[in-house]
Amino acid sequence: MYDNLTMPEPDALHGVMAKFAADTRRDKIDLGVGVYRELDGRSPIMESVRLASGRLAQTEQTKSYLPLQGHPGFISGMQRLIGEPSSFDRTAKIQTVGGTGGIRLALELAKLSNPDLCVHIGTPTWPNHIAISQSLGLDVNLFEYFDRASQSPQPECVKAAIAAAKTGDVMIFHGPCHNPTGADLCVRDYWDLLQSAEAKGVVPLIDAAYYGLGNSLEDDLERLKMTIDGFSTGFVILSCSKAFGLYRERTGILFAVTPSSKTAPVAQAHLEMIGRKMYSMAPAHGASIVSEILSDNQLRSSWIFELERMRKRVAHARCELAKFSQGMEQLECVPMQKGIFSLLPIDASQVDRMAKSHAIYMPSSGRINVAGLKSGDARRFCDALVETLMPA
Repeated sequence: MYDNLTMPEPDALHGVMAKFAADTRRDKIDLGVGVYRELDGRSPIMESVRLASGRLAQTEQTKSYLPLQGHPGFISGMQRLIGEPSSFDRTAKIQTVGGTGGIRLALELAKLSNPDLCVHIGTPTWPNHIAISQSLGLDVNLFEYFDRASQSPQPECVKAAIAAAKTGDVMIFHGPCHNPTGADLCVRDYWDLLQSAEAKGVVPLIDAAYYGLGNSLEDDLERLKMTIDGFSTGFVILSCSKAFGLYRERTGILFAVTPSSKTAPVAQAHLEMIGRKMYSMAPAHGASIVSEILSDNQLRSSWIFELERMRKRVAHARCELAKFSQGMEQLECVPMQKGIFSLLPIDASQVDRMAKSHAIYMPSSGRINVAGLKSGDARRFCDALVETLMPA
C-alpha cells in the first residue's frame, strides 16, 4: 500500500517551529507561528474564555453529538455578533472545523454546483488557500495581490483577474488584516472590487480570521455585515481562533449567501451532507464557549475589552519597530499595516542569517508575527536586521 508513496514536502512553518524549539539560546525570538502573544511571550487564555469554560464545567449536562448544522447557540450568537444582515433569510449557516474547515466546505459546495470552476487567489496568501483548492482538483489562477518592493496592495491586478474570470468562478478575498502581508485594500478599492466581482458573476469567498485585531471590532464586523448584504452569491467565513484565542478548539462558521430564500435551504442541506461525509459533525467545546460568551452581557463586554487590548498591543509592537527601525525602508510600512503579520522585503538567505546569527526565527518568506515580539525584542530585532542587511 505504501510502496508508491514518497515523502511529502515538510510544512515550512512547522519546520521553523522545530528549529526554534531546538535552539538553546536564551534570547531567541519566535516570529513564526501565527498566534497572538503577550509581552512575556505567552499565548494566553482570555479571561472571558476561562470564565465561560468554568461555567460549562459546572453546568454542561451532556457530551452527545451536535446537530449537523452545529451548536445552535453558537450559530445564533455569531449571527448576532455580525449584526444580523438583511440577507440572512437567504443565507445558509454552518459551524465549521476552524476557518480552514469553512474554506473546505465552501469550495466543496462551489465545486458541487460548478465542477469546472476556477479559484482565483491573490499572492502572497495563506498557503492553505492554494492547497485546499488543489486538493479538490480545482483549477487555480494565481495573480499578484501585493508588491513586496512598495509594500502595497495591487487593486488593478485584482480587477484584471476578475475581468479574466468566468461566471461562476470563485475568488478568495481576505477579511480584515491580510495574511501574510498585513496590507489591506482601502475601503473604496475593496467595495469597487466586490462590485466588479458581483457584476461578472464571480463568487467572492471572504476569509475573516483576524476581525477585531486591526481596526475596532465594531468597524470590522460592520464591514463583514455589509459584505454579506452586498452580493447575491458568496461565502463569508469567520474563525474563532484569533479573536477568541481558541486555536486548538477548531471553531468557526461559514455563511453561504444564496440568491433567494428558496435556494438557501438547498445550500444548507448540501453543506450539512458534505460535513457529514467529511467529519460527521463539528466539535462542541469551542462553540459552547463562544455561545456562553456571546449570550451573557458581562462575558461579552469582557471579551470585547480583552480583544481591544490585544489590538492595541499589536499596534504598539508595530510602532516599536518603527521607533527602532533606524530609517530602514524594509520597516517603514509596518506601522500602517494591520493585524499580527507583516511580510518584510527580505530574502530567504537573510532570514537564514537572522536565525543563525541572532536566534530570530521566521518563515523563509520574510513574514513576521509582530505579536511575537516580547518586551525589549523590537530594538534587538531592528539591530539584527540592520546587521543582516549590511553588505558582506
